[in-house]
Amino acid sequence: MRKIRLNKPKITPSFVILWIFIAMCLVPLYIMIIGSLKPNMTLFVIPPDLNPFDVIIKNYEYVFTKLNLFQWYGNSLFISGMIALLTVVVSSAAGYAFAKKRFFGKKVWFAILLATMMLPRQILLVPNFLVAKSLTLNDSLMGVVLTSLNVAFGVFLCKQFMSTLPNEMMEAAQIDGCNDFSTFFRIVLPLSMPALGALAIFSFIAGWNDFLWQYVMLTTKSLRTMPIAIAFLSQEKIAYIGYQMAGAALCAIPMIIIFIIFQRYFIKGITVGAVKG
Repeated sequence: MRKIRLNKPKITPSFVILWIFIAMCLVPLYIMIIGSLKPNMTLFVIPPDLNPFDVIIKNYEYVFTKLNLFQWYGNSLFISGMIALLTVVVSSAAGYAFAKKRFFGKKVWFAILLATMMLPRQILLVPNFLVAKSLTLNDSLMGVVLTSLNVAFGVFLCKQFMSTLPNEMMEAAQIDGCNDFSTFFRIVLPLSMPALGALAIFSFIAGWNDFLWQYVMLTTKSLRTMPIAIAFLSQEKIAYIGYQMAGAALCAIPMIIIFIIFQRYFIKGITVGAVKG
């Protein structure tokens, strides 16, 4: 019987560098998980106690019993989900117009839209808050959603992807009697699902991890989100690092699950903007 020889992976410099970068990414995750299972004082010693065998669950008990964890989780899920949904709806429609329609000043409007991506969000913090306050959108979950939409990036992503779709398909649909809305919903959207899936994931993660704008907009305790709740685990001059580590570990669970399930959309989202449009 012929034996099948398996080729052993060759240890090359690129292979070593790859594993070094993987270790650099996993070390903070390890510190967060082990730190969430340690007493608070052991994390202040130098070097900190990161022994994975001597652990406790007191920090998680505090987070689950003393905090409104599920309510804050729900607030974060609502904000992130609505941001992802509205960003996909608006960006797909606008991206289709920029990619397949002709109108006056098309290139100028698209350039202006891209220019808004170059402004740091911190610069727009005060103007956006004044506008939100004048519209009574502050201290509300929907107000945070409407003021957190990253439409410029979404339009750019959808426009670049939809530009690669053959025009002959749209022309054939119009010959069969489809109007613009039917062509958009029956032809363009199904073919653009990889780009829309990537955009939804990026938008969801951005909304979930956003701290500064949510901290400025939300003042009611019951409306807090997970990033704000983790920050408030430090009271006055005392830093409860163990509690914060436990909250951060629980906060990271949805992101890890989403990345594992939709990993191919992340890869597609990285390359979708590289096409010529």
